[in-house]
This record gives sequence, structure tokens and C-alpha cells, in this order.
Amino acid sequence: MNSRRTLLAAGAAALTAAFAPPGLRLASYTTQPASRLALWDNGSGPHLRGAVFVQRRVYNDVDGSTFLGPGPLGAPVSQGALNALADTGANLAVWSGAGLFAETGRFAVDPAIEDHIGRWLEMCQRAGLYTVIGFRTGPGRSAFAFHPDDDWYPRRLLNNTLWRDEEAQAAWVAMCLHAARSFGSHPALAGILAMVEPNGSDLGLPDVWPAMAAALNRSWAQSSGVPLILSPDRWARAEALGAMQPVSAHTVINVHDYAPWEYTHQAEGRRVALTGDGTDLARALARQPRWCCLEFGAALHAPDLGRYFQTRIAALEGAGANWAAFRWPSGWDAYERRETGMNVTLSHDAMHALRAAFRQNRLRPG
Repeated sequence: MNSRRTLLAAGAAALTAAFAPPGLRLASYTTQPASRLALWDNGSGPHLRGAVFVQRRVYNDVDGSTFLGPGPLGAPVSQGALNALADTGANLAVWSGAGLFAETGRFAVDPAIEDHIGRWLEMCQRAGLYTVIGFRTGPGRSAFAFHPDDDWYPRRLLNNTLWRDEEAQAAWVAMCLHAARSFGSHPALAGILAMVEPNGSDLGLPDVWPAMAAALNRSWAQSSGVPLILSPDRWARAEALGAMQPVSAHTVINVHDYAPWEYTHQAEGRRVALTGDGTDLARALARQPRWCCLEFGAALHAPDLGRYFQTRIAALEGAGANWAAFRWPSGWDAYERRETGMNVTLSHDAMHALRAAFRQNRLRPG
């Protein structure tokens, strides 16, 4: 059996062949790499401004029949929700969702997820939005890895084996390469975020994600012209960037910014004051020619929320960095009635700041 050491050192063809199910045919494509990579040039940017949509696999015994919809992923995102985002002037929808390969077993391609992503791309194009597809979950990592200490789900659903399973690590790399081949030609696809918020360091395994990221960076030019987007470890924190190997010219660095955490995630009634102006992020990434911030936001009850968005957007704009605010509503009422805490459309002040910035967008997918 192949090991992580051999597979993560292998090229794109070897990785894909190792984990593709028998009979799988990868799509052929023609792309214009330079045009899409130019979308991520901080020297002339930002070019993409938008918001984040989050979906995960539906588990009927946890979610019931209506909360997240019928599946396979939920909550369902409507065309109307994407159109509403575009109507504000945004030109980017970041999809943070399930990977194309199964989370357990032989890590085979999941046709239902593959079809879902294909429909997502078509919906984004109809709305006039570029999109980044980002994989929260995949081989050896379930959605509940983001909630390891919570007790609202059966513990059997918690899967964090990726970080100790060499086969799962190689399969994750192969999954990203397969996604590039399958969807790389789509005009709405601005980039592929290989993993949303890697966290091996927090589990005591700091070397795993840098090795996976390096394997992807080496192989990416062979797989597609669509830009590769890599986040540092520790949940995409900028301070973990130093642990990563230098990336190639076709790779974009992505960080998430929820600093200060005590402010952005404060409990209702705490009244924690906003501090800082967001410029620390730009200083930390000043040597990166292509970087972005595809998640930032705060609880709607945080005081001075309008100033929070204004200062963070201003810092990113000054750095020429593409950005996406967390989060935009799906349009699925059963979910949105309960999950209101970071829905930016429910804050007049947040939306005022976002609309003002979105008006600067000039690019749309062809």
C-alpha cells in the first residue's frame, strides 16, 4: 500500500490514480490561467469582494427532515440568495462545504457532492458571481471536527482521523487535484481553497498540513489553470504562515481574520469593546504577492459593528486583498430563523459598510 511519504511526493497523475474509483473519467478542459490568476494580484487589487456561504452534509438523525433540507448538503442555497448578494454589488461567493471524496472507507468520489458543486457553479454564473470552492470536510475530516467539544451531536460523527492517517492525507490532496480537473474550466470558478481552516497544529501534529500543502503546490501546475488557494494551519491564522514552505507563483495565500476573538465572538450582553484597526493582517502578509481574506466577521450584537466592518474592509482594500465577509444567508427559512448570529444582512451598519465597498467591483465572470 502507498504511504503518505510516497504519495505526497508523487505527481498529480499518481495521486489521482491512487484514489480515483475504477472507470472514473476526468473532464478535459481548456483554461486561461493568467486571466484568473490576475484576479488575485494584490498589486492591482482588490478585484473580488463578497460573502461566505457554508454547507455541510445532512444527517437526518441530528438535523431532522427540515432544518437543513433534504440533503445531501444543507442548508440549501437558493438562486434568489445568490442574486441578492450580486444585487448589492458583490462579485464573489465563497462556498465553504464538503469535499468531493468520502470521509471514510476508500475515500471514493461522491457523485452527489460532485453534482452539487457543478450546480453551484452554474448558479453563481447565472447570478454574475465568481466563486471559490473551499473544502471544509473530506477524507478523515467531518463537519463536527469544527465542534469537537460540543455535545449536540452523537460522538460517532466526529471524525478527525485525517491528521494521523497517511492514506487520508494523500486522498485529500488527490481530491483537490480531481476538483481542479473536473471544474477547472468553469468561467465562474476563481479558485479552489484546498482546505478550510486546517488545524493539525492544534491537535499536536504541526507537520502534517505543511507537507500536504507543499504536495498540492508542487502538483498544481500539472492539473489546472485555476488558482490554488492555501491557508496556513491553526484555523487559517496569519501567524502560522511561517510553518508553510514558500509557495509557487500560481498559489494564493488565504487567511481568516476574527481578531480580536474576544470581540468578534463575544456572548450577548458582554459589550466587549472593539480594539485595533485590522492593519496587523496586512503587515503580517506584506511579503506575499497574492493573498486574500476569505472569512472575517463578528457577532451581530457586538458593539460598534459598523466600525468593525469599515476598518477591516479598509485594511484589506489598502493591501489590495480580495475578501469575503461571514456570512450570507442561504434562503432556507428553517435554518435562517435559528442561525442568526453572524448573518450580515440582519445588520444595517454591516450592510452599509459592505454595500459601499461592493460598489467598487468591476469584474464579473464571462
